[in-house]
Amino acid sequence: MEPDIFHEDDALLAALKEALETAWHPQEDLVMANAQDAFTFSRLDEELASLVYDSLLEPELVQTREATETRTVVFESEALSMEVEIVGDSLFGQVTPDGERHIRVEATNGRPLEVTTDELGCFRVRVPTDGAFRLRITRSGSTTVTEWTYVKPGN
Repeated sequence: MEPDIFHEDDALLAALKEALETAWHPQEDLVMANAQDAFTFSRLDEELASLVYDSLLEPELVQTREATETRTVVFESEALSMEVEIVGDSLFGQVTPDGERHIRVEATNGRPLEVTTDELGCFRVRVPTDGAFRLRITRSGSTTVTEWTYVKPGN
């Protein structure tokens, strides 16, 4: 038998409101950042670079991985490919095809950082270790933006 609380619309709405107010997601910052991007993408001509590889997800390495190890992630779009190694609070990366590019690191919990790649497309930049980040890569008027990802997953 159903409790009487659900026969009253006001009581049901109050119960739903309470449930939503106490709801919490372990990656709330990342969910909010992606939701905000979906509704307020600043420029329609920006291309999205999808995460196509994350060494953290390699099944044979999950059991032996230590927190101090290097993590490799790869982003790809039609215009470019970017391999990034995450070591502590540093990103070491290379964008292909090679050439100088402007890279802006946007973090959910800090001010953006900017760096320019060398002629081979290589760069190094520090990022906050708690929270999500994404990279905005610009060259000759075209812009590519990576998906949001965490330096330390599970934050």
